[in-house]
Amino acid sequence: MEVICFDVDGTLRGTTEDHAIPESTIRCLKALQKNGHKIIVSTGRGLDSLHRTQIFDIAHFDGYVINNGQLVLDENENILGKNVMDPEAVKETIAVADSLGYAVTLKMGDRIITKEPDEYVLRTQKYFGNVIPKVGRYNGKDDVYAMCLFGPMGYDYAPFKKIKGITVAPGMVTYADATIAGVSKATGNNVFVKKFKSDGYIAFGDSQNDLEMFKEAKLAICMGNGDPLTKEAADYVTDDIEHDGIYKACVHFGWIKEGE
Repeated sequence: MEVICFDVDGTLRGTTEDHAIPESTIRCLKALQKNGHKIIVSTGRGLDSLHRTQIFDIAHFDGYVINNGQLVLDENENILGKNVMDPEAVKETIAVADSLGYAVTLKMGDRIITKEPDEYVLRTQKYFGNVIPKVGRYNGKDDVYAMCLFGPMGYDYAPFKKIKGITVAPGMVTYADATIAGVSKATGNNVFVKKFKSDGYIAFGDSQNDLEMFKEAKLAICMGNGDPLTKEAADYVTDDIEHDGIYKACVHFGWIKEGE
């Protein structure tokens, strides 16, 4: 039995405008479970955002790692682990973003964005097919699970990386994930390693917010459409999502048989 953890955008969901999930991927997930393996969603999305995708329609997953590990849920969405950001780190992040003229989305119960959407927000929204939250200001009290920073394509987010207590991972387009230092997809995935008494987890991903889980995975697989740094960190690079990358990797490693 393997614990196999899948990123969502660019891994399970396609990168085209309709964000379609290949039929081969859906068949593969069902075959993995039939063969006794556990399948986990491991995503930077918040739970509200994840529910706006088709993920819950394609399979009944064995667990969910949300907001890059800040929230861990079982198959029925019961909380197994929860982490919230230091309010001072949130305030400092917003202050740095304000000084640069960039927007920040705060992933909370009712998420907000700190300024009117600009070109970076709109490009990211199109990439994910996501909903832009209402503009608001942080009150310093509400729980923040993670943040999304918006800046130019190729921006290194260096000013934000100096903020104590957060980790910043640039994404595939005009955004970066900001999460709690020391908490990641890896720590979330390891909750399921322990739960299912496995010897480790296998990770599928495509972008830099998958690097931490790749480091601790017993096998890290990057999609062919993935970020160059993520490919370099992977143990194996499969085909891209539109060419049955997940299915081909699972056949290659023998977790399912060809034709399943």
